[in-house]
Amino acid sequence: MSSHHIVRENQEPALIVESVADLDAEYIGQLLEWNPTVFTNDYTIDFFLADDIKVDIVVTNQGNLYVQEQIKKIPVQRGFIADAIQYLIDNNYKAVNIICDEIPDTVFSFCKEINIVLFIAGKRYVFIEGKYEKWKQKGEQLFVREDLLKSLVGVKKVARNTFMTEQDGFIHLAFNTTEFVCIGEEI
Repeated sequence: MSSHHIVRENQEPALIVESVADLDAEYIGQLLEWNPTVFTNDYTIDFFLADDIKVDIVVTNQGNLYVQEQIKKIPVQRGFIADAIQYLIDNNYKAVNIICDEIPDTVFSFCKEINIVLFIAGKRYVFIEGKYEKWKQKGEQLFVREDLLKSLVGVKKVARNTFMTEQDGFIHLAFNTTEFVCIGEEI
């Protein structure tokens, strides 16, 4: 990090790791680049400890002792991801990256309080309210529930809940709900 970068506490997105199977080590390395607060559970902590990667918090009901002394434990109450996100909100974090196997239903209830990005099986999911506008290259795929779409520009449906950009440029999606909508992109 160069001297002109000042990282304030809780400024960088935290990282919650529920699964390490679906994301390659290089991408995990990119998510760890800015030294985020790292949350693991009883199933993923060994991956980090084996590679000597700093873990900050384990969400667990186990009494295990870990090689890294500074690891804090918080108890499982509502579930690993929900408990970790609630901890982040309670401690004024603004954003979190989550590596998991599927879109957890519980994350929708936190979208108003913290910016959430999911990484699942080679896709990056964001939660958007109202409309989604982004510059994309031709041929990129987007994944969104089609029953939530009011209008779309620059994309065409290629399969159920799967769309492809028609050309280089801005795409626009408008939603027929006031709730947050989950949109996936290939990474």
